[in-house]
Amino acid sequence: MTEKELKKMNRYQLLELLLMQTERADQLEKQLEAAEKQLKEQNIRLSELGSVAEAALQLSGVFEAAQKAVDLYQKEAKLRAEQEASSILKHAEEEAQAILAQAGQAKK
Repeated sequence: MTEKELKKMNRYQLLELLLMQTERADQLEKQLEAAEKQLKEQNIRLSELGSVAEAALQLSGVFEAAQKAVDLYQKEAKLRAEQEASSILKHAEEEAQAILAQAGQAKK
């Protein structure tokens, strides 16, 4: 969504957008929880393996993949949150300025 489109949105639309982003973050958290559950199950299976060396090799790949997923999720969530907050703040400031300008004209 472009900054121009964000500027045209009213508070209700901005709140809806924020709600959608929150729901998306919730979905990503659920996916992360599922991945962590799968990782836990994988760890249980690995602990049952007879060979410590084989388990270490398998764990290494799983932890790397899990860490990459966590890093990606955090980076995306932080970026989206910063973008949304910046856009909402800018739009709110513009609305406030417009309201103040209207109030100033009304006093005249």
